[in-house]
Amino acid sequence: MYIRKFKQEDLCRIEQIHSFLAVQIKYHNGIRNENIVCVIKDEMIIGIGFLIIHQTRNLQKTEVTYSASPDGDSKYNKKIRDLLMDGLLKRFRELKEENPNSHYYLRICCDTEETEEMQALLKKGFAIWRAIPVLKYDLSQEILHYKIPENIHIAKYCFDERSMDKYLKADFSASTELDSEADLWFQTGNPGFACYTAVCDGEIAGAVSVWDISDGRGATENIFVVPEYRRKNIARELIATALEDLKERNRTMATLSVIGTNGKAIMLYLSCGYTLYYNLIEMIYEHG
Repeated sequence: MYIRKFKQEDLCRIEQIHSFLAVQIKYHNGIRNENIVCVIKDEMIIGIGFLIIHQTRNLQKTEVTYSASPDGDSKYNKKIRDLLMDGLLKRFRELKEENPNSHYYLRICCDTEETEEMQALLKKGFAIWRAIPVLKYDLSQEILHYKIPENIHIAKYCFDERSMDKYLKADFSASTELDSEADLWFQTGNPGFACYTAVCDGEIAGAVSVWDISDGRGATENIFVVPEYRRKNIARELIATALEDLKERNRTMATLSVIGTNGKAIMLYLSCGYTLYYNLIEMIYEHG
């Protein structure tokens, strides 16, 4: 069993291992061929991993994503994951050396119950960074709507090069956790993705995005309101609009994630009817 770099002809096998990862490799602009590694056994790919570069307007970061093919022997899968992580860490160090003036770090989120995986990451040099609560909303309950200023209108947003730039500028002025342009373009290719914006005099005052996670569950994420438009019920009405969208799709639950130290956002979501679902632990690796 050994690790090697990705070749374009590997895509067919990767589709058999994990179809969604194959779609990401094909269409996500943040995934470059040189940042993909494969685990090989008997000349067959049995594991695949890659680094996704997330470029925002004020920070460049690298998030690690990996997957191992299913196998009955858990120790076998552990070896695959270890090889993938070693290959990805090696490539990460190379990226840092190639780009000394950029801020690169690896980021991965684990469920709080995934203690073995977190311990393995700690041994590799990752640090536990922060908690990320995931909140849920029961879509069987009544969705409350809120009065917003008459000059502000909420509608579905259409992305092109110009409107993407406009969205990112609004996001930059509103958020501490910025959306990645490559991530957004990838999401817009998903037929289940929709973005709703609150617009005032042609300017974006706030936004929320929705997409399908499973047959019963949808996401309400990327929520922001530009500072000068806050405390006008805009965030609440954007969320209500997103919830109505998911309810029309016959989803039964909506979820969102939020940084654990963002107390104001958490209180807002709880007051809108969300409850705690589970917690993720964010881990980062910054070593050179």
